[in-house]
Amino acid sequence: MFMVDAQVHIWGADTPERPWPSGRSAPHRSQPFSKDDLFKEMDLAGVARVVIVPPSWEGDRNDLALEAARLHPERFAVMGRPPSEPRSLEDWRDQPGMLGLRITSNTGQAPALFDDPTGWVWDEAERAGLPVMVSPSGLLPQVDRIAGHHPELKLVIDHLALQRAKDNAAFDDLPRLLHLARLPNVAVKASALPAYSSHDTLITICTRTCAACSTPSAHAECFGAPI
Repeated sequence: MFMVDAQVHIWGADTPERPWPSGRSAPHRSQPFSKDDLFKEMDLAGVARVVIVPPSWEGDRNDLALEAARLHPERFAVMGRPPSEPRSLEDWRDQPGMLGLRITSNTGQAPALFDDPTGWVWDEAERAGLPVMVSPSGLLPQVDRIAGHHPELKLVIDHLALQRAKDNAAFDDLPRLLHLARLPNVAVKASALPAYSSHDTLITICTRTCAACSTPSAHAECFGAPI
């Protein structure tokens, strides 16, 4: 089986030369996790390729991910964090290995981005034909409006839009998520789920999600990393 992991992180150390911003989430381990560490884990798990998603705790930088993709284009690609200031994104894919964007809900500018379906980043991504991964915990109504306002914009919802809780509580927004199955420009990604749910809950949630995406009236897709 040819396996591709839809989302992985790599990161460097928090140093004066490359400081992390305050107020962001923290990694699950104190040591950096490099592309070489990732290679080892991929080979152990039998994963052929991965999409590197720069983690929020490092700030809005894509340097390590792009360097990994430049050196190993046959194994790595990148969904990068967006620019901090509005600009054209027509040249975004000119960066070797860059596929699109990922926008999270835990940064200072995130509420304004998600609350405005006419915001610059959605307009520019649609114009440039860039897919956008979104991590919209608690913000699915906003994603619904963005998708409706930008029918040519491909949106990928991370982690089934789970809440930062455990088991059933982590999936309180599942009805809202399944409602988005009607939209042809929305996909959902079943990533990170084992960290927030037991095996039985996970199977139930994934079965419900894939069933909703498989009905004749559904347009959304469900995909994800091996679990």
